Amino acid sequence: MGTSHEGMTMGINKYYENLIFSGGSKINVSRKVDTNYFDTVHWHPYVEVLVSLRDGNAATINFTRYALAENDIAIVYSGDLHAVHYVTEDSFLIIQFPIALLAVMGELSRVLPQLSRCNCVRHVPGDAASEDRLRCVRAIDESYHSDDPFREVRAYASLLEFFARVGRLCMSAQPDAAAGASTEQANMKLMAEACLYIAENCVKPLTLNEVASEVGVSKSHFAHLFKGYTNMTFVDFLTTERIKLAESLFPNPKLHIIDIAFESGFSSISSFNRAFRKVKGCSPSQFRATMID
Repeated sequence: MGTSHEGMTMGINKYYENLIFSGGSKINVSRKVDTNYFDTVHWHPYVEVLVSLRDGNAATINFTRYALAENDIAIVYSGDLHAVHYVTEDSFLIIQFPIALLAVMGELSRVLPQLSRCNCVRHVPGDAASEDRLRCVRAIDESYHSDDPFREVRAYASLLEFFARVGRLCMSAQPDAAAGASTEQANMKLMAEACLYIAENCVKPLTLNEVASEVGVSKSHFAHLFKGYTNMTFVDFLTTERIKLAESLFPNPKLHIIDIAFESGFSSISSFNRAFRKVKGCSPSQFRATMID
């Protein structure tokens, strides 16, 4: 969802929104919603935190509509199809940043598959954990708009604290019936380690058997656990990670599409084109054109 923050330019190609942060900034914070995105489904390769400042707002994320009361928080992850529905243009506090700011932290990277399924965080007035999450997002806003020469560093620190708290919320929401709680937690830890391993080694010719061996379980057991944890097959997850890497390489004008294909772990340009079109609905060249539009 675009904002009108000064210094940020925007290119739109149907559903795709390209956000460019100027001056080397990695975080953007605004309270002004671009009217181009009211009730309009779109996506972008950035994470977006939407703090509802009024009752009556709503956000639709991956075809699920969330009615938002004051201080409820909607979280849009990179690639999520979403639309915003607001009372007034200044109905949200909007925080945008690259997913890499979370993925660089191992502890957060391991729980990203869980975090990405948590698109709405309800505010419970008076609840200590809920108030702490709200305090974090307000601190991001205050730091970002301050005169502190390290304002973005302070905003980033609050951002990490916010997602650490959201991560704890997501983990506590997992089923923990006494009979299977310890096994469930152990399996979650294994799958988080597997996801991190795949993300860090996606340029290699990884196999399901290799990753299963890396985390110490059988191939068949790993396939079953992995599908339940990520809602994706191993091959689909690996392909998605490679395409994410390719997206990060597109802005480099020195790299040709074939270079990007090989640097992202694909064995041929044809396999890259097929996979990319299946995931994104367009060719790598078309997608790259929208990013630099």
